[in-house]
Amino acid sequence: MKHRELCEIGAKWLTTVIHWKFRCQYTLIEFVSSAAENPDVFGLRGDKSICIEVKVSRSDFKNDIKKPHRSTGGIGLTRYYLCPKGLINSSEITNGWGLLEYDPETKLINEVKESYIFDNRYWASELALMQSVIRRLAGTNKVLDFRKEKIKEE
Repeated sequence: MKHRELCEIGAKWLTTVIHWKFRCQYTLIEFVSSAAENPDVFGLRGDKSICIEVKVSRSDFKNDIKKPHRSTGGIGLTRYYLCPKGLINSSEITNGWGLLEYDPETKLINEVKESYIFDNRYWASELALMQSVIRRLAGTNKVLDFRKEKIKEE
């Protein structure tokens, strides 16, 4: 399975899953910005955010788990690794992150290990992600006036 493919599956799952704990109104896939961290999948719902790091190889997981922001700081109220079923053993994850597994046979994602709630998340990076999204959608130096009355055309 390719990394990008699993990122897309994870993002779609976040916007369609029924469980309130995961469902997000907006998701970003492999979004690159000036933020200190650029997650593979990032979901938002109100003041809740989910960071998902996709892993399709053991070596990628072993290198990733050593990163400093995997144990301190980082973004996401909840944080998960998403991998193909059987790639990562939940006992290997000791940094508070959760584990989601994708089963290619059933095409389902299952929560194997629950994430901690990271109240001390790095808000500045989350805001940098959101500012980058707005800039890409609306441009720079714009006034976004949502109360302005629309002119009726005849």
